[in-house]
Amino acid sequence: MSVVIQNNERIEITERMSTGLRVFLFIIGLLPWMAPYELLIKPGWTGFSLFTLFFLAISLGAIAVSLAFMAGAVFGLNQTLTIDPIRRTITHAYESTVTPLRVREYSFSQLKSVEIMTHDWDNGPSTYGLKFTFTDGHKTEPGTLESKIEAEQLKEKIEQISRE
Repeated sequence: MSVVIQNNERIEITERMSTGLRVFLFIIGLLPWMAPYELLIKPGWTGFSLFTLFFLAISLGAIAVSLAFMAGAVFGLNQTLTIDPIRRTITHAYESTVTPLRVREYSFSQLKSVEIMTHDWDNGPSTYGLKFTFTDGHKTEPGTLESKIEAEQLKEKIEQISRE
């Protein structure tokens, strides 16, 4: 869930993945392992047949889905982007469960671009985010905003602060 805090001193965009969500995703990631067990191990296949290839393909697909959920749980980022007009810096702090906290600090002159990104979903309304690109090639897209107007206003405010 994203949180945007704006005041006279700074703009802070925070996106965190809760521990509960991480545990849930990891547990959901364990469930697809039932397919290889039920289709390949439990029947005790002794020879090769076309059914073996079919069940092997299903099992490999289940393992791929499982690994995707587990990777999301383990590698999902907690990140905060802070725009500080007083110090004229942009600070990007990010971490996951397996990587330590990393902090990158940039001056406003190192900000190459701020773009509005649209995320179209199959099962709900589109969401929007800001993509920050810096001169050293570092890119980040912290936070998700529900309205395009909110994203445009935030982008305009950030660009105005960086020009001052």
